[in-house]
Amino acid sequence: MTALVLGTLLALGALSFVLYPLFMSGPQVASPLPDRVPADAEAARNPALDALREIEFDRETGKLSDADYSALKETYTQRAVAAMRAEGGPVCATCGPRPESNALFCSNCGLPLVA
Repeated sequence: MTALVLGTLLALGALSFVLYPLFMSGPQVASPLPDRVPADAEAARNPALDALREIEFDRETGKLSDADYSALKETYTQRAVAAMRAEGGPVCATCGPRPESNALFCSNCGLPLVA
């Protein structure tokens, strides 16, 4: 009988040790995530880049054949490059248009950028 009481007390002690942080810490309110991307960030997105990411994922998961992948990649790569060039961002003499909008030097080769 003593062993049963001692075992029960030990189990209750262990349970209280485990549950103590849950009950003694104050209420923790998580910051809500935004429902959608802000309008200015949404306008800055390049849909062709999103499509390239999507077709790459579809190819990796086996949903897209290699022939379809290469045709779609070529099309969306051209669109993405055209959209990047139309943005008027900095251009490296060696590497071409760069994705950094306010950079002074190329992140690839280190040469000064032309705005």
